Amino acid sequence: MSKKYIISGSILAFIIIVLLILIYFFKISFTSLPTNLPIVLAEELTVNGERRHVESITITQSDSNHLNHDEPVQSENEEEIVLDQSNDITRILIDDVRIYHGGRITSDSPEYTAEMSLSDGDSLYLYLTNEYIRIVPPEQNGKLYKVLDKENAVYAYFHSLFEEEQN
Repeated sequence: MSKKYIISGSILAFIIIVLLILIYFFKISFTSLPTNLPIVLAEELTVNGERRHVESITITQSDSNHLNHDEPVQSENEEEIVLDQSNDITRILIDDVRIYHGGRITSDSPEYTAEMSLSDGDSLYLYLTNEYIRIVPPEQNGKLYKVLDKENAVYAYFHSLFEEEQN
């Protein structure tokens, strides 16, 4: 082998190793494209071709971070807001929040837990901060989505509800 092939092979191997490290470090996925929250919620609410309806949403400010775990934790904070009117529920279900399954997340904003009571008796949990949304279907592992918008509209709505409650 000539020196030219050895040098070009070494450079190519180095570039591949650097790319693999970047993919691992930034958690880049080539199988996941950005989507919207209403699309993901519609998929979660559809079981065997039937759409389950959200009867009410109970919102609490979380005491812990659910970035890495799915277990619903009862908040020590007694304050909770229940949305049971269809226009409030619809607003959350159709808010256009661009999300991405994966990505690097470092959240420092308070987290809200939204427990959606469904028409079949199950509950769907959403854990929200300004930077991520974690969706936990009943008896399944949760899915973590990075929010691509500068401001998470659903998070801002929850935050405003708690601000109104405090005033």
